[in-house]
Amino acid sequence: MAISPPSDIISDVARAADPARLQAASRKLMEGASPAEGASFDDAVKEAADKPLLMPGADIYSIRNSLRNDAETANADKVRKAHQEFEAYILQTFVESMLPKDAENTYGKGNAGSIWKSMLAEQIGGQLSKAGGIGIADRLLSARKQGPSAAAPQMPSQPVSALLGKV
Repeated sequence: MAISPPSDIISDVARAADPARLQAASRKLMEGASPAEGASFDDAVKEAADKPLLMPGADIYSIRNSLRNDAETANADKVRKAHQEFEAYILQTFVESMLPKDAENTYGKGNAGSIWKSMLAEQIGGQLSKAGGIGIADRLLSARKQGPSAAAPQMPSQPVSALLGKV
């Protein structure tokens, strides 16, 4: 004999429930949900369909430029967030190395203590980064805006041996 735990549990609960309340609940489920207050979905679709797609005086090029600007803004936000998360990771590493090593009373013992310590450092690093950080994200963003040539280190124009000879 096979059992089906979810349906068996539901059947057991239904048998234990008050029959009048069970019938009322079943009737409500069969009727479906009552519409929410305000306009229904059909009304909202009809209202949106009545509005013109283009604003007066707008042409396809202005709409394209508007969409392009929206996409660039969204991309800039993603890039900024990625740089901020990178800075948070660097700060997490710094903070974790500064936290006391032998503080079992604070963090706990064994793996749980080390995980707690790591999570604490992660949260502190994230909050420091959100509050402005130490400038790592800003520096990387400015280097990115200037292009790859600005971010790459400049090679000396003279051979290294000539530079070492001057020392």
